[in-house]
Amino acid sequence: MNALTVFSLAVVAVCSGAQLPWFPGMYGAYPGFHPWYRSGMPLMPQPTMKAMAPAPMAYNMAPFASMAPIHSQYGAQNEFGQYSFGYNAGFSARNEMRDAFGNVRGSYNYLDADGKVQTQHYVADALGYRVAGTNLPEAPAPAVPEYTPEVAAARAAHQAAHSEAAAAAAATPATQ
Repeated sequence: MNALTVFSLAVVAVCSGAQLPWFPGMYGAYPGFHPWYRSGMPLMPQPTMKAMAPAPMAYNMAPFASMAPIHSQYGAQNEFGQYSFGYNAGFSARNEMRDAFGNVRGSYNYLDADGKVQTQHYVADALGYRVAGTNLPEAPAPAVPEYTPEVAAARAAHQAAHSEAAAAAAATPATQ
């Protein structure tokens, strides 16, 4: 249900004849009152009226989640293809802009099922579509590869040959 429907139902419930003793209700069903819509009488109790207890009220309404009202929104566009728009509605917000070259940048956030605010930032331009967000999976850190015994032996032999060549080069005087 949207917020306007819920608010309207609440107003009807509060303004029903069970809460207001001087109002006869929708059908004038309470004794001691003259329905104003039938008789044209003012909304005043008659002098012979007995005190009545308010009738219990029961509503068969589906549960609803309260919605945050839209606090602000904007939008603009020009003849060069540039635009910008956005809104802010409490835990949900979005903004996006496009420049004259066709590059689009924007972000949005929302409240996820765990009650956390998730934020996404995106760019769409000549380099493609890129996104960064708080709920995207992260790649594991690169691990140092483990070498097979053959590769480890070859690396050790290469390192030994390199060290031997470096020592020989250091022992020979440099000639210019």
